[in-house]
Amino acid sequence: MGFLNALQAMGGLNPASGWEAYLMFPLAEPTSKSTAAAKNKKKPDDGHKIIRVWLNVEDPTADQLKVVGVEKIDLMDYKVTPEMKRRYLYRDKVGANTTWGFSPILKIGKPKKDIDARLKFLVGDTGNWRQDHESTYNKLKHRLLDDFETRGVLSPGSVEAIMNDLSDHVNHVCELFDGNGSFIILFGVNNDGMFQYPGDLPPFVAYFRDKLATNIQNSHGNGDAFSGNCYCCGQQSTSLATLDKVFKFATFDKVNVLPGLEKENRIKVQPVCQRCLEDLTAGRELIERELTDKSKIPRLNIWVIPEVVGPQESGKVLAQAVRKLKSKENVASGMGAEAERRLFDKLKEQGSGIVFHFLFWEPSYAQERVHLMLEDVPPSRLAALDTAWKSVCKDMDFEWDTTLDGAFSAIYTTCIALSGAGDDRGDKAVMRDFVIKIIGKMMMGQKVSSESFKAMFVGRIPKLVFDSAQWRYVKGIARKAQVVVEFFERVNRRVASI
Repeated sequence: MGFLNALQAMGGLNPASGWEAYLMFPLAEPTSKSTAAAKNKKKPDDGHKIIRVWLNVEDPTADQLKVVGVEKIDLMDYKVTPEMKRRYLYRDKVGANTTWGFSPILKIGKPKKDIDARLKFLVGDTGNWRQDHESTYNKLKHRLLDDFETRGVLSPGSVEAIMNDLSDHVNHVCELFDGNGSFIILFGVNNDGMFQYPGDLPPFVAYFRDKLATNIQNSHGNGDAFSGNCYCCGQQSTSLATLDKVFKFATFDKVNVLPGLEKENRIKVQPVCQRCLEDLTAGRELIERELTDKSKIPRLNIWVIPEVVGPQESGKVLAQAVRKLKSKENVASGMGAEAERRLFDKLKEQGSGIVFHFLFWEPSYAQERVHLMLEDVPPSRLAALDTAWKSVCKDMDFEWDTTLDGAFSAIYTTCIALSGAGDDRGDKAVMRDFVIKIIGKMMMGQKVSSESFKAMFVGRIPKLVFDSAQWRYVKGIARKAQVVVEFFERVNRRVASI
């Protein structure tokens, strides 16, 4: 319950309500690691970009937009502001293979360096995008735009007019689709030389709200609402929702022994009212955008959810904590680099009126696989771990990052090195899970088995010696392992003394 309460409180910081609480940004802000890498490029400011398609319509104020063609296609920097969040009118698609989206925005990722490769990405290997179902233009028409015409947002024939003009100007689109960041294609309306975003246009807003009501707010599968008490606020509601609309690790697609996995029994598993669903959704969006670390362990997202404890003014204290944690110099990631996000170093500096919940998870196709959840971790515990690591580095004359982030980095890099130099993903996954468990135990104030770590090291170091062509590298790993073991011992002594 602590995790949900904290996430809901985070959502309460969002001034938006109703359908606006479900809005998301199409792209995350570039990490400091990618920003630092971009400084070595010819375009230091080359970040995420928007390819804007200016639609010519007969009447921009009409309830149904009749598109007569594309006025122009241009490029602009991607912006992350509350105003732009509303104007983007974006929310992730409910599934990768769905034939509609909440807004006329298509994420197309990072471009290839070769212009011919980019052209093939847009229209297919043969240039016949209508026949190539994997081409971007084909997906644009059949998995996004067609439904706007079907639902009456665009008049009949509008999509064909758009695609014909996009085909004629594909070389220009290809030229714009060039840079180091991620790109989106966004459709808006030309209104006397001013670009109107989807959120500025009532037909697109109405479409968004209709889709939201059907697929988010009415979350009951068969369309039958059910009533009861909200798990979060305790209020009676006639339109309860289930948490699969917020978390992909809470799903009902497979029947199991748990009652919540039987659709007729879903009300038994943490049903929430629409207001709480809005807060949880907004809380998740805020956490993913501001308080998620993706650098400590590759392919793993670490959510940090602060919660206020004690008789303080919770909203004010929480907002202040979030501002400190998301300060600009701490945006982004990159292990071992100057641009590394000092996530845990910042967490330990928080006051005594805050505790943290952590969720370690990774995307797995359409699902979200949870590796570890930690609740009620006080900053003082993180500070104690930080002190232990600093003392180890000093006493053993170990030249390494002396922050707590550096400690976790040392543990991870040591274990991954012992998994071998090859591309054995299975073994590396085992070692990664081993590291997650170690970090989890330390953060929860539990003893760590240094004996199991030493046994693992002794069993694997011969293979590392055999595989490596450089003794200096092996010596460095062995030295790091020695320091890590001493760190475990000091942490365990502190736990035993409490």
